[in-house]
Amino acid sequence: MINAIYNTGVTAMMNSQTSVNVTTNNIVNADVPGYKKQSPVYETNTSIKKNGLHIGTGAEIAGIEASMNHFVEQQYLSTSSDAASYNEQLIYLKQLESTLPQTDTTGLNATLTGFFGGWNTLSSDPTQPGNWEEVLSSAQALVSTLNSTYAEMDGVSQSIEQEIAAQVTEANALIDQIASLNAQVAANPTDNQAVDARDQAVRELATYMNVTVEPQVDGTVTVLAEGSYTLVEGQQTHHLSHQPAQSRESLMPSSTFVGSVEFQGESSEELMLEFVDDTHFYASLDDGKTWVTDDSGSPVLYTAGDSDNAESIAGVDVWFDKTSGAHAAGDRYIISPKSGLYLEKGDGYYLNITPLSDAQGVLASDKATSGSIAGLFLTRDDSVVAAMEALDGMASALIWETNVLHAKGAGLEHHTSLTGSYAVEDTSKALAQSELPYGSMIEAGDVEYVIYNDDGTVASRFSVTIDPAIDSLANLATKINAASGGDLKATVSVDGTLELAAATDKSFEVAQDDANLMAGLGLNTFFTGSSAEDVAVNSYVLQNAQHINAGVVNADGTVVSGSNNTALQLAALEELNVNITVGTVSYDESFSSFSSMLVSSVGADVVRAEQNQAYAQGSSDYYYEYQLSSSGVNVDEEQVNLIKYQQQYEACSKIISTAREMLDEVLGLL
Repeated sequence: MINAIYNTGVTAMMNSQTSVNVTTNNIVNADVPGYKKQSPVYETNTSIKKNGLHIGTGAEIAGIEASMNHFVEQQYLSTSSDAASYNEQLIYLKQLESTLPQTDTTGLNATLTGFFGGWNTLSSDPTQPGNWEEVLSSAQALVSTLNSTYAEMDGVSQSIEQEIAAQVTEANALIDQIASLNAQVAANPTDNQAVDARDQAVRELATYMNVTVEPQVDGTVTVLAEGSYTLVEGQQTHHLSHQPAQSRESLMPSSTFVGSVEFQGESSEELMLEFVDDTHFYASLDDGKTWVTDDSGSPVLYTAGDSDNAESIAGVDVWFDKTSGAHAAGDRYIISPKSGLYLEKGDGYYLNITPLSDAQGVLASDKATSGSIAGLFLTRDDSVVAAMEALDGMASALIWETNVLHAKGAGLEHHTSLTGSYAVEDTSKALAQSELPYGSMIEAGDVEYVIYNDDGTVASRFSVTIDPAIDSLANLATKINAASGGDLKATVSVDGTLELAAATDKSFEVAQDDANLMAGLGLNTFFTGSSAEDVAVNSYVLQNAQHINAGVVNADGTVVSGSNNTALQLAALEELNVNITVGTVSYDESFSSFSSMLVSSVGADVVRAEQNQAYAQGSSDYYYEYQLSSSGVNVDEEQVNLIKYQQQYEACSKIISTAREMLDEVLGLL
């Protein structure tokens, strides 16, 4: 019995020493990120039977347990993913907002007002050089604002692309680290240091992706993205991939089509095409939830053509390169005209998990939804690229509305020659199919030209009738040459533009243009380009301000020096509702109201991101503190434990000394 008491005391002392070591380790690691409080787990030893009685033999430490509330931890992972997503969105939305500064004299709204104000000033007296300069300077200020704003937005977009690539690399490193630590834990489940390091790596991964953790019986964890896609399973990994624009097909068994879908252009949208028969298909921008519709609300039925007959969907030209066979109803194609996020599968296949939101902003549940990587994609597609497309849409409409009026007007000096600024690739193809930036705006109608003698008197006048569905650029030049009698020569340049030149000692003006031909070809226009990126004031008017068209040609072919009809119309454009197309959406707005809407929309996105980020961060902090209260180290509590284990050790020492005294007493009796 005395020996049993002695052994119990010795074991108890060893337990106390271990407990002191565990407590000391807790205190030292109190501020180490991811460290979880450890506690010795005591188990009672087997009792012995003496004289019919069961007598205890003390306890031993069966293990050292790390504290963890798995439910709370999952809530923390989820909310930290949300917080990271909104944090990234807020960072880049503020950068986007900085591209649209607005003051009384600078910014998009101010330069638009100045531009239309310049035309209003010119209308008061079109003969004053000072008024010409006001039009040109205000136009160049507007052009500079559009160019620089688009470039700055594009810079934000490129920064996001670089950050996505960097974060995907960092996330993949964490995926590898978790798998490696899983291996250590599987080999030694009691290695709490490896468990802590792995759980901390999971926390870090959760800031990049929305992850779910499933503990396994061997101590390892399975990490799932969006609760569905395996990132880590034991030591097996599935990496993320940042890939360029691409397309994927899913053909029905009955389909015999051999070939590929081709596309050109950029868009923030992902396009899904579904064939309804062998040559026609519907298109969706929300993963098949709804189809692109026309003005009446009916699904648009697109025709599958070759490169000469491409269909434009959300700013992306789509056509099919066919080798043989035919499509079948149900054939599908997914076109991602942008870089995306993909998950590597075991068979070499990459699953597209690029975040995707519908028109109401609801995120697709089978794609990435939160985490900093998702936040970057959502900011790029739903805010930055959307703002760039809106700016482009407004600039395109501004160019056209200005040019279509200016091209029909007349300045103080007649033309001796004009060169178009818009080119066709195939001069023999009908204008409606020639891919001119504004080819769809050219209509069937008449264009009348007036030819002037050297002294300014009317020499002749003629007109040509065109049909853009039939007439090509080459055919148009032939018609003009045949009708002009040699007074006006039309040629097609090697670049695919139309050039008009008056005969020697002659000049000309455009008296009528029902077809919008001149503006469609970039002749006699005020602007060149077709977007915010490439818009510029036509060098033709910059080099000679008397070619600024403030007036019009009268019915008798003359141009009155003080004519201001065109200048008044251009000044009135500021508040006139026009069609502004952004992707598949058309707006009937004035330029000033659309510009204000663009600026306020970006500002609203920033405010919304601030609110979401504050809420998500608050939730994340709550769950972090909640977990910390149970798994974190409380130094005051550990000091109490230290005293407890010290007293326990002293008591155990007393047990041993008592047992020894008892043994000495027994030995003394012998």
